[in-house]
Amino acid sequence: MRINISKSDIFWNYIGIIVSLAGNFLLIPFLLKFLTTEYYGLWNVFISLGAISVLFDFGFNSMFARNIAYSWSGVEKLTKENVQVATSSKVNFVLLKKVIKTCKRVYLIISLSALVILASVGTIYIIKISKNINEFTVVVAWLLYVFGIFLDLLYGYYDAFLRGIGEIGADNKARVISKMLQIILTILLLFLNFGILSTSISNIVYGLVFRGICKNKFYKFHNMKNNLQKVGEVKKNDLWDTFTVVWHNAWREGIVSIANFVSNQVTTILCSFYLGLVTTASFGLAVQFTSAVAQIATSLFSSYLPIYQEAYSHRDITRIREKFSVGFVTFFLLYPIGIMGIMLFIPIINIIKSKAILSVPIIVGVGIYQFLLKYRDCFAWYLAATNRIIYYKSFLMASIICTILSVIFVGYFNFGIRGFIYAQIISQLIHNVWYWPRIVMNELSISHKKMLKIFLKYERNNNSILRKLRNK
Repeated sequence: MRINISKSDIFWNYIGIIVSLAGNFLLIPFLLKFLTTEYYGLWNVFISLGAISVLFDFGFNSMFARNIAYSWSGVEKLTKENVQVATSSKVNFVLLKKVIKTCKRVYLIISLSALVILASVGTIYIIKISKNINEFTVVVAWLLYVFGIFLDLLYGYYDAFLRGIGEIGADNKARVISKMLQIILTILLLFLNFGILSTSISNIVYGLVFRGICKNKFYKFHNMKNNLQKVGEVKKNDLWDTFTVVWHNAWREGIVSIANFVSNQVTTILCSFYLGLVTTASFGLAVQFTSAVAQIATSLFSSYLPIYQEAYSHRDITRIREKFSVGFVTFFLLYPIGIMGIMLFIPIINIIKSKAILSVPIIVGVGIYQFLLKYRDCFAWYLAATNRIIYYKSFLMASIICTILSVIFVGYFNFGIRGFIYAQIISQLIHNVWYWPRIVMNELSISHKKMLKIFLKYERNNNSILRKLRNK
């Protein structure tokens, strides 16, 4: 079935991301007000360690989302590399059910593994870095946070299913409802003096509500539940065959997940180790702000991923080229505007905390490396949409180089936060920032200049994303 991203889907994709990120920003003043700097720094460590859940996922989430899209697009069977050309536009419900059943089995194992490791090794690390504050409260807050991660992994595939069939709007409506509930509950619990426990409790509630809504929406879409029931039972051999096909690229995606974790989170963890929780609060805040801008700027590009997957199944390169260009140029335009917008919040944040916790140099430095990460990601996302995870080795090498340089610059040369920024930028410039863009642009026969022309033509045809948002 042809996947189309409607005006409503694009609108809700922006709203979903903006609400999620604005919610985080909205909570920052309350967290800074009701938590000490040490506790706020600890919360940033929670977030960084929690991101390890992506490593347990090991690339299965995006792989299953893609294979859901291929099944929905009508391919007859899955392949380990590339995508079989779809000869029909009808949904392959037999293949779709195999993918769904395999996914559920995999995520049961993943979630239990994450629960055991984070509750043991993670707790030891948390106790080590928080020895100067209330240990009991910290441990309880951490274990609640870990339980939330367990639930997210156990049922985390339902939003991937929605994205796979192109239901971007439904996915983001669920995100908005859940996030608003999380924000309200966190603020309420902070006022009731629950401290850092407020964030952990509300995080569990967010996950349960979000996954529940996604599950309900997925099975109601195009009479999904009844159509899958008509298929009958899936044989164990079929589950294993599906797993082996998915695993071929899933472990490569897992390597990419590890690399991305290092690129985005390990510097925060190293910061807490080398520079203490107070400095971690400052660095973590800069990372949150700039990564939020990067996520909003690439929102349109990422919303087109189901289209790339469906169009590539039918080898509709013209359609891919148009959507790629529009999403990419939108990212290029929105990102610097967003970074400049952050500057307006610096005095406000510093007033709330009664001291300079953010500065322009930190925002600019972190903003540069966040731009480089998203720039390379745009091209990697296209390759992944075509079931070719050929970039995993270079992503891994960049993350290793980033870690080594971070230890050298901060641990030995005492560059402070600047050392982490230098390490990030250098590690990406070596290969990823120029090589993968060249590969993709050659394949699609486009350049930065041609992408701009396609974008402007798209604007002239009254299909501007900005106009869509205004009309909404």
